[in-house]
Amino acid sequence: MRIKINIVTYFAFIILSIAQSNKIDLQKRSCSTFTFSGSDTLIVGHNLDDYIDVPGCIVVNSRGVKKNNITWVEIINPSITPIKFEWVSKYGSITYNTMGREYIDGGLNEAGLYIGEMTLFETKYPVNDTIPKIYHNLWLQYILDNFATVDEVLENLSKVLIDGHCQWHFFLIDKTGKAAVIEFLDGKTIIYSDEQLPVKVLCNRKYSAELDTLNVYKDFLKEENPDFDKISCLNRFVWTEKMIRDFQSKTSQSIIDYGLLMLKRLDCENNKWSVLYDVKNMRLYFNTYLSRKIKYVDFSKFDFSCSDTIKYFDIHTDISGDVSDRFENLADSINESYVKKTWDNIDLGEYANLYFKPTLIKKLSDHTKSFRCN
Repeated sequence: MRIKINIVTYFAFIILSIAQSNKIDLQKRSCSTFTFSGSDTLIVGHNLDDYIDVPGCIVVNSRGVKKNNITWVEIINPSITPIKFEWVSKYGSITYNTMGREYIDGGLNEAGLYIGEMTLFETKYPVNDTIPKIYHNLWLQYILDNFATVDEVLENLSKVLIDGHCQWHFFLIDKTGKAAVIEFLDGKTIIYSDEQLPVKVLCNRKYSAELDTLNVYKDFLKEENPDFDKISCLNRFVWTEKMIRDFQSKTSQSIIDYGLLMLKRLDCENNKWSVLYDVKNMRLYFNTYLSRKIKYVDFSKFDFSCSDTIKYFDIHTDISGDVSDRFENLADSINESYVKKTWDNIDLGEYANLYFKPTLIKKLSDHTKSFRCN
């Protein structure tokens, strides 16, 4: 029996279902990102925390690949034809992805630019039907494909709008150490950089609110041996700033080891994976809840020149050490399996699970198959 659903009603139902699935206790989605430098390098660390199982892979993205946008609104409402645009990737990158190729959660390109996302429930993306839109995970890859510095990203930010079901804000840093936080509140773009970004940390609250929290805990920041358990995990921003200050003032420990220990300290019992990029030496370290063994990937061992063969490494593989030579070819079937595994973990309700998910998975998987060397 075919069930007919009014497209407007169905559209509203899908949005509501995903919004409800996103509104989980904030502490269960306690992501954290930070950056600081030592004598010989600059690092950026990120924890992905979530209430569901999170599949994922590390993907090597080539330069010189011709791509085009897809939007969330066209996925859930086929009657809408969005503005289309194309680009050719200028830079290669190594990214951490939940849904196979192109749909990334963050990463670093060969020019030394990093971008990553974190949940911010207050997010409301700008709306302007005269400007092209792009699905938020693909927007992250678009940034890494096209820009080398934070300034370049900010100068071009208004040319393409984000759309999607996730409410995110974003953290960026480039190899010079310049950082920025981008938030979208009430449909307006809010940027923190330079003197407006005194603390290079981002969690799951508005950046302005996090700065206010620092004033509440200013005595804690001065303590020699602070008890982190005295402060709620919701105030990880304070924890992180304290640990950065301590490293810069008194530790002789390797910055890589210290950064990994920071990520462990910031685990609020829902951590799915931790990643740490050595921005100057171009190396990625990572571990996950299914394998806490530290693995690393060396950018110098990859050729980022244009190739239609995508290399990937499953992020949960239970080995340690240098895994640069363990990457395999990402077949279309494997790529689609990552998209499916991610969405299988998200309950949208009986009807959406039955009638919407298969279409969603196919559209997302099929879209990136057209990306080829220019």
